[in-house]
Amino acid sequence: MSPDDPQDVRRQDQNGAWDAFALVVSGVAVWGGVGWLVSEWLNSRVFLVLGLLVGMGAALYLVWVRYGKP
Repeated sequence: MSPDDPQDVRRQDQNGAWDAFALVVSGVAVWGGVGWLVSEWLNSRVFLVLGLLVGMGAALYLVWVRYGKP
C-alpha cells in the first residue's frame, strides 16, 4: 500500500482516537485510585474528587500535547 492510501490514513486516525481514549481512561483510573486510597486512609471523600479531577486534567493535557499540535 502507498503512504497516501485512504485506508492507512483512516487506520492511523482510528489508532490516534483509541490512544487518546486510553490516555483519558487510564489517567482517571490511576489518579482516581490514588485519591480513593488517600480518602480511605484519611476518612475524607474530598481526595477522591481531587484525584479524579487531577487525573482528568492531566490526561486531557497529555492528549492535547500529543495530538493537538499539527
